[in-house]
Parts: sequence; structure tokens; C-alpha cells
Amino acid sequence: MIQKQALCRDCFARFCEEKQCPTCYSPRILYHKELFGLNIAHVDCDAFYASIEKSKNEELVDKPLIVGGGNRGIVTTCCYIARISGVKSAMPIYIAKKLCPRAIIVPPRMGLYRKISKLIYSKMTRLTPMVETIALDEAYLDLSGTKQLHGKTPAELLIELAKEIENELNLSISIGLSENRFLAKLASSLNKPRAFTVIGKEEKLDFIKNLPVTSIPGVGPKLSKKLKKNSIEKISQLVALGQNRLEKQYGTYGKTLWNLARGEDSKIIEPNSIRKSISKEITFEADLTKETDLKRALWLLSEKVSEELKSKRICGRTITLKLKRSNFRVVSMSYTADQPFKLAEDLYQSSLALLLKKLFLAPFRLLGLSMSKLILEKEEGELEKSFDTTYMKIQKTELAMDKIRSKFGKKSIAKGRSF
Repeated sequence: MIQKQALCRDCFARFCEEKQCPTCYSPRILYHKELFGLNIAHVDCDAFYASIEKSKNEELVDKPLIVGGGNRGIVTTCCYIARISGVKSAMPIYIAKKLCPRAIIVPPRMGLYRKISKLIYSKMTRLTPMVETIALDEAYLDLSGTKQLHGKTPAELLIELAKEIENELNLSISIGLSENRFLAKLASSLNKPRAFTVIGKEEKLDFIKNLPVTSIPGVGPKLSKKLKKNSIEKISQLVALGQNRLEKQYGTYGKTLWNLARGEDSKIIEPNSIRKSISKEITFEADLTKETDLKRALWLLSEKVSEELKSKRICGRTITLKLKRSNFRVVSMSYTADQPFKLAEDLYQSSLALLLKKLFLAPFRLLGLSMSKLILEKEEGELEKSFDTTYMKIQKTELAMDKIRSKFGKKSIAKGRSF
């Protein structure tokens, strides 16, 4: 029998399988016979926004906390105490209040969350340059070669990373370690918070066979409903269908289903890979009907999307406007420009043309704006519209305003349409 290899998650001691650490006697033991041979990790910050708020205010530590906005808004995230009462992300605030009347609700502070996300990202890139961020609170890491680089295995480095983040930032992370992206992400979602879960090569089929098909990326409500009609609810039932039948019934995605259902994932980790889209939304306190109110909201969204584009030094060609009516029906429209852009003024003018076409559908309860077909700014070159002096003035004005805001704060200067 192969003896499992073990690590202490508190003092980092390495030893054979024990019920507690022989060095510091901690019960927080990580052991697995493949522990020191796996290189792909997924790191997920636990209830990230809510945890940051608690780390900044000790009075919130033992209270149910919801990060979200207004009576008509939605839950952005919530702490684990609130989740016990049934509160979930994307749930309307008024429902969350009914489920958890004691909950404290705070508005999101995205600037703060981004700042701390960058700190965590910098800690991960010290371990390996192969870090692919998926969101502010999660990333994939390819730790191949770290034994030669740092003299430590991926598992050892990840345990130290978790402890460092906890000590310095008072935040916890959950880690999944396996042989590929799919299994690593699946592992990190188990046993949260403060989890470290390993899925080995030898056990992967047994590990995933009884999991619901919704554990597979891309299997959302629509596809899971379709699969359920065919009596497929578990991953093992997908495997039983066979590759040919899956491809015949579900097209090109059938091959992906077949591979993932067997724990196979050939997708590599791409460091600093560009996001497919950047989007922002506003849920209004009361439904909006007036054109002036909707224009003001649209400008604020344009500024937010533009700010993120500029901070990441990227631009895009396709802008999509999302409108949610008072009956909860969603209307969306897109416009693709010949040249990529990132200025707030460009986003506003392009999306305004779309909005004006659908004003007759008002009132609206939500407005959303997203930019896709993104490219790195350096690939696109100069963003100026050649020889258009009017546009160049607009560009210079906006960039000058950005500099003032970065120096004196976001509220130090604004266009008249903001009010």
C-alpha cells in the first residue's frame, strides 16, 4: 500500500500520513498520495467582497453581511453567515432581507476590491509567471517547474500562499490542485471556505462520476434541463452515452462534454489572457422612464466601462446595451464599430443611439453596458481617428479629466450630463 504524503497547513511540516501534525499538533493536515506530483491549481477567494468588508470593520465579523445596492438592487455577494439563511449572489435585495432580516447591507467598493485583488495577484506571480486571472477573486496557476525554481513543490507553495494572505490581509482562500483546469476548479469549489482539495489522476473518474452534470463548465439551466429530459443528471450518465452519441445530440460541444465527463481538459493556462468582455450594470431604486434620467445612467455606465478599459490598456469594437423592463423581460442590442475604441464619450454616443431606439419600451428597472471584441491597446496602435481634430479635442479633454481624477479623486471633476 502506497503511503499518502502529508503537509501541515499551519507550520508547513512535511511528513507521512498522520491524524495531526507531529511538529505543531495542528489537525489541519493535507494528505494525498499524489500531493507532490500535481501542478495545476485554481485559487478562489472566499466570499471575497464580503470578507474584505469584514476585514476592514471588526464589528461586522460575526454578523450576516450582504454586499449589494438599494431596495431594488441585487446581492453582489454575501458572507457565509448570510448564506446559511439562504441568501445567494444575484438574488434581489428585498428577498435577501426577508430570508435574513438581521443582515447588514453595504454598497460595493470596487476600487478597494480591485486594489486587494492586485495584491493577491502579485503574490501569485511571485510563485509562477503562469497565472491566468478569471475575475478579481479567482485565478488559475500552472506551477510546473516550481520545484526547480523555488525548491518547493506546488502544494507547499500554495499552502504558504494561503497562510500569507490570511496573515497579511485577513482573508481566506480555497485551493484546488489537480492535473488540469477543470479538475482544479472543481476541487476548489468543494469544502469551502479555507479549503485545500486535491483530485488525483488515479481517482478522478471515481471522484466526479456521481457529481451533477451542472458541475461541468457550460452546462447551465437550459442544457441541464435538456439533459434531464434524456434522464441524464450525473456525470457518469454522460459517459455511458458514449462520445459518438454525445456529438450527434449536442454538436461540437458534445466532444467537450465527453472529455470533461472523463476528467480530461486540454485547455492550457494563459497568463494575462485578455477578457472576452467588460460589462457594468445599474439596477434602479425605482423604474426609470424619463429620457434625461436614462441618459444620465448611461453616461455613468460609459464612464465605468471606459475606466476599466483604460486601466487594462485594452479597447473594443462591439458595444452591447442591455435593458430590463419592469416586467423583467430583457432587451439587448449591439453595435460593432470599424475601429476599436475605449473613450467614455465614444461608448456613450454609440450606446445612446441604441437606447433611443428602445425608449418606447420604458419603464426600465435595469441598464447594462458591455464591451466585447477586445484587443490589447498596443495591438491596435494609436486610437486617434486620423486627422479628425474634433475627435482629438474630445480625446485630449477626456484624458486630461482622467489625470485630474487620479490625482484628486473621482468626484473632483465631471461632465454636466453626470448630474
